[in-house]
Amino acid sequence: MARWLLLLAVGLCVAAGAHAWATDEMELFDLVEEVNKNFYELLGVPQDAETKEIKKAFRKLSLVTHPDKNDAPDADVQFRQLVGVYEVLSDAKKRERYHEVLEFGLPDWRSAVFYFRRVRKMGLLEMAVILFMILTVGQYAVLWASYAERKYTIEQNLTAKSKKIQKKAKKGGAPEEDVADFGLEKPSVFHLLPFQSVRFVYLVVTGAPQLYRIATELWEERKRRIQEEEELANQESSEEDEPKEKKPRK
Repeated sequence: MARWLLLLAVGLCVAAGAHAWATDEMELFDLVEEVNKNFYELLGVPQDAETKEIKKAFRKLSLVTHPDKNDAPDADVQFRQLVGVYEVLSDAKKRERYHEVLEFGLPDWRSAVFYFRRVRKMGLLEMAVILFMILTVGQYAVLWASYAERKYTIEQNLTAKSKKIQKKAKKGGAPEEDVADFGLEKPSVFHLLPFQSVRFVYLVVTGAPQLYRIATELWEERKRRIQEEEELANQESSEEDEPKEKKPRK
C-alpha cells in the first residue's frame, strides 16, 4: 500500500511540475531553440535597449519581413519568429527570463524540463509507445520487488521454525522445508504487460465464437420466456372475458 501511495505522490509532483512548465517558459525555450539567434541581434538593438527602441526596431523589421512584402519561401516563419521575439522583449518578466537563458543556456539533459519539452512535441502514437515502455519497466520492477518481499518473509518464517523442523527431522519427522516448497515463482518477461496484452487479445479472438453462441442462446431463451408470458397473459384474459353460465331457477 505504501509503495502505491509513493508512486501516486511522485505522479502528482510530476503533474504539478508539468503544469508549471507548460506556460510561458516552455514557449520561450521553444522560441530560443527555433530562432537560434540572439534576440537583440535579430532586432538590431543593444541588450539594454528601452521598450520604445525595441518597438521601433520591430516596426521597421515587420515592414520588411511581412509575408505580403517578403517573397521568401519561409516568410511566414520569419514574421512569426519576429513577432515572438518582440513579445518576449517587450514584456518585463519574459525579458528577464530570456536574460537568464542567455546567461545559463537552455535546460540540458540533466534537467527534467529538458525531457518534458521533448515530450510536448511528440505525437500521440510516440507518447503512447513511450508510456507503454515506461509502464512495462515499472511493472517488471514491481514484480521483482514483490517477489523479493515475499521471499524475505518466507525465509524469516523458516528461520524462526528451523529449530523445530530440525528436531522433527532428527526424530524421523517431516523434512526441512525450503523456499521452493512454497511455490514462489520468479518474475518472468512473460508476466509483463506486452505479453499479457497479446495473450488477452488471443483469448478474446479465440473465445469470440463461444461468447457469441452463449449470447445468442441467452437472447433466444429470453425471447422464449417473453413469448410464454405473453401467451399466458392472453389466456388468462380470455378466460376472464368468457360469460359465466346462468344457473336455472327452481
